[in-house]
Amino acid sequence: MKVLNSVFSKLAATPVRYGARTILLAAASFVALSADGSPASAAETRAYAVKWFHYANYSQDSDCPDGLNPNAEGLFKRILEERGHTPAEIEKKMEDFPYSMYEAGIGQRGEIDGKPANPYLNPTSTKDPMLKLGQGKTGYGFNLDGKVSENDFVDPESGEAGVDNQFFRVVGCVSQLRSAPGELPTFPEIQWDMMRDHTPAWLIEFSDVDSFENDDDVGVRVIRAKQPIRRNANGLPQSDMTYAVDPDPRMANNVARGKIVNGVFTSDTPFDFFMVGEAFGQAEYALREARYRFSFNEDGNLTGIVGGYHKWRTIYTSWALGGATFEINASFDIPGLYYALRKAADAYPDPETGENDYISAAYWFDAIPAFIEHPAAQTALAE
Repeated sequence: MKVLNSVFSKLAATPVRYGARTILLAAASFVALSADGSPASAAETRAYAVKWFHYANYSQDSDCPDGLNPNAEGLFKRILEERGHTPAEIEKKMEDFPYSMYEAGIGQRGEIDGKPANPYLNPTSTKDPMLKLGQGKTGYGFNLDGKVSENDFVDPESGEAGVDNQFFRVVGCVSQLRSAPGELPTFPEIQWDMMRDHTPAWLIEFSDVDSFENDDDVGVRVIRAKQPIRRNANGLPQSDMTYAVDPDPRMANNVARGKIVNGVFTSDTPFDFFMVGEAFGQAEYALREARYRFSFNEDGNLTGIVGGYHKWRTIYTSWALGGATFEINASFDIPGLYYALRKAADAYPDPETGENDYISAAYWFDAIPAFIEHPAAQTALAE
């Protein structure tokens, strides 16, 4: 057995020519044997490519006892009423909806000094429509402030109380942004699917893993690839593809260590999370005091959550830039989102105004197995 192990060790360290590159065979590709012939444990690294990334929602019918916020049609009717149109005029304009919504100039419905103004870039130029907020008690995320209050949630998976996810409250009664557990919110699903053919894939890598069932000390990081995710013949992301890592230093801090308990990884210490997004959706995700939780599923895939505090104005800007197109397609009042985010923000007050600049939020990962090429390893092993 010792001889067999010795042979495997030499093979694992032998450079192999592959095309124009020289690589090393990974020792983890072999089953190492101890002196008594039983499998010997060895720390493992495992990688995934992010299939979906969206709001971590736990939407239920009881969350919105007063009903959902008006959709685009209801929004248009309200705007026409506020402008003094008669019921007959409103009915006539609704015949050509949604085209008449553009023609009516909703993108200039704000008012500054008596003149029309862009309501998305100048949200306070319109009245606060008082968006209905989610009223549920169950929501994904983490107890970020160490407190338990009436505004907090209980996480349905971990059972943690005091979960801070005020962003979920803000969008909790917007129909296109709601989703039941295991489902995708409609508009974010469309955004992510349209972006991923030209946007670099996101990668998740675990290291120092002795057991994916229970392990007291495991590392994880979320990084970006140089290439977009690859799709299969059905148009869905393909598993087991290889991606090269984008060395952008802004994503170097998305690293955490933690424990795996019963197949679930939870990070130990808060960290700052940063990921480059896409202008069509959100340009960047920058969370303070972030945490990770990931589940290793029986089908080989990975699901997980990152939660923390995000600048609410950054979130709003991503919607404001979409203007009337987003307002019609996502079907809710975008200036209303500004007011709701500002009121719901729950961390990091501005020293001058006293208003909170950050809002607690949580985002959901769905990921599939992948392989990663590391720039440093490629350089060291290249001829």
